Amino acid sequence: MQISPHDSSVRLKVTYKTPEALIDEYTRSVGQGSVTLETRRSLTRGTRFVFEMQAEGVEQPVEVVGEVVHVTPRPGGRYHLTVKYATGVDRAALDAVLQRIFAQEHEKMRRYPRIPLNVRAIEATPFSPAFYVRDISRGGVGMEVDAPALPAMVKVGTPFLLEMELAPGPLLLPGEVMWTSTAFRAHSPVTPIFGVGFRRELPADTAERLEALLALDALPPGPWWARVSFAQEALVRIP
Repeated sequence: MQISPHDSSVRLKVTYKTPEALIDEYTRSVGQGSVTLETRRSLTRGTRFVFEMQAEGVEQPVEVVGEVVHVTPRPGGRYHLTVKYATGVDRAALDAVLQRIFAQEHEKMRRYPRIPLNVRAIEATPFSPAFYVRDISRGGVGMEVDAPALPAMVKVGTPFLLEMELAPGPLLLPGEVMWTSTAFRAHSPVTPIFGVGFRRELPADTAERLEALLALDALPPGPWWARVSFAQEALVRIP
């Protein structure tokens, strides 16, 4: 943690191995609206934070600005700082990272380049596990389930609806489950995942707003939220 000699800003610099890892962390952390950090020193409320997120192969770092809104003393002379993220971001740097991802996806000959996301989604069924939107493209979305196995309603061919709140209002993306699998992750022995294909013919305004989401534009201040529906519930909610 460094204090800038030119102002009272605190700068934190983090380097990621890939542009995808940077965007994944960006959407996870900024999407939560705030972050709590443990430090050895106390800072006053209102102190400005600048998070510099650098990806290998991308020259300019993405700068995310935040402000200390709460300070809590902890044992051992440490402090918990709650930093609330601001709504703006350096679009030039963010666009450079996104363009690098699109270029890499093009090299893989994918029909629809995928943009990493890390947004928690809720499902209306009681006792349903948590879902996470992990990537999105013009053609569909990749989902992860925080459970030891896929819920019974997640089957190939099941109607599906993803709702995400954007600045102009909710974005509704209908489709169906195309595949299911179990992936191995570093933080867990197995993680159930599944892929959804969107309807081929989306309404013009929906397609336009999906493009804005792929550019990580038109997103409201955090916390970001999403909702998933399956089967009959999805069909009822699809416009």
